[in-house]
Amino acid sequence: MSNKSNFIFPSISKNTVFSGLFFFFVLLSLFVLRPFRQTIAADIGTADLTFFLFIVVIVMLLVNPIYSYMVSRINQRRIVLYIYGFFIINLIGFLISYTVFPSSFAVKAIFYVWYNIFNFFLVAIFWAITVNSFNIEGGKKFFGLISACGSLGAAFGGFLVDSYLYDKQNLSLVITVITLALAIFFSSKVEREEVKLRDNKSSAVDDIFEQFKQIKQNPIIRSFVLYAFTWTCLSTALWFFQLELVNSYTDDSATKTRVFGRADSIVPIVTLVIQLVFTSWILRSRFLGIRFVLTIYGFLFALGFLAISGYFSEYLLSTTGLMLFLVLQGTMRPFEYGLNKPAREAVFTTLSSKEKYKSTVFIDTFTNRFGDASGGFLFNSLFSFGLVLYTAPLAIIPLAIFLIGLGWNISGNIEKGKAS
Repeated sequence: MSNKSNFIFPSISKNTVFSGLFFFFVLLSLFVLRPFRQTIAADIGTADLTFFLFIVVIVMLLVNPIYSYMVSRINQRRIVLYIYGFFIINLIGFLISYTVFPSSFAVKAIFYVWYNIFNFFLVAIFWAITVNSFNIEGGKKFFGLISACGSLGAAFGGFLVDSYLYDKQNLSLVITVITLALAIFFSSKVEREEVKLRDNKSSAVDDIFEQFKQIKQNPIIRSFVLYAFTWTCLSTALWFFQLELVNSYTDDSATKTRVFGRADSIVPIVTLVIQLVFTSWILRSRFLGIRFVLTIYGFLFALGFLAISGYFSEYLLSTTGLMLFLVLQGTMRPFEYGLNKPAREAVFTTLSSKEKYKSTVFIDTFTNRFGDASGGFLFNSLFSFGLVLYTAPLAIIPLAIFLIGLGWNISGNIEKGKAS
């Protein structure tokens, strides 16, 4: 576990500092590219985007067993080097492709699918490393601070795109290569309990499918698979409505990129405040705690869909679509990254080391991507049934209520030392 150090603050460990720097560069690398991914999504349009999300699901289903096999066979301390290094090679490939084919839709479509895999594996592996470096009390105390470092990186990335890089994707790719290399460096400074991720008696088949066995055997993991699927389904459906807001505001791709970059420069600052001021206090509170965080998420989604319905009905809201987009971004994303994600990762510290490296990564990659694709399918299905933009959001609210029940039951069972 973490060794105490007095070189910054008496109560902050070296692992907290290096994990924070590690996360800063992980999110910086993601957020200097994220607005370009968002612009591609907006240009594709909500009607066709679900197809690409299902491609991501299929790729994730194929990649996860390969990842499971790899982490069982390679040295634990080289996991970040190998996987992040692989993505650096991919980035160089995209840099060459965008230079040779700057307007190719095929390259953009491949980049969109790739970015989703890149995004979630980078973050999932970061948290797999981090939850192996803290216990649950350390997680409640420090995960907000570590997440705040990530928010600073995200805000800086969004600021760079909004101010300078909105029409310079190739330069953003170069910056991502550099920041990923720095992330690899700081990951090597994080001290964690060294464990064997492979049983000497296990076969290659066991290594490949071990994450599925973990899900079957551990009720806590099973509960979080359903919870992750539900919230990502809701999140993507809400995101599709937000894309409609942006598309109604402008048709220009560069302007869309600036809008997404602006959100990515503002939202992380809101998240940062939550992480520094509220996360540790709420997670350690006797009256709030993990149960409050996991449960309240459904209420926020319900309010978000009500706001969307009010805007498109021209009845409840008179503000512009751009303002509503920024408000929704400034509410849902800070809650997810400032409170809900640290709460879930604090629970994951109680799992075995193998589960932290395998099943939690499966949740953060495949389960979340399957929820995304299902959310996109849900969005488009509502319109195929004849609903319109101001009635379709209301039809999704029952799923938000279901998430409320899931959060209440999961957190209650965790507190009792069992899971449903």
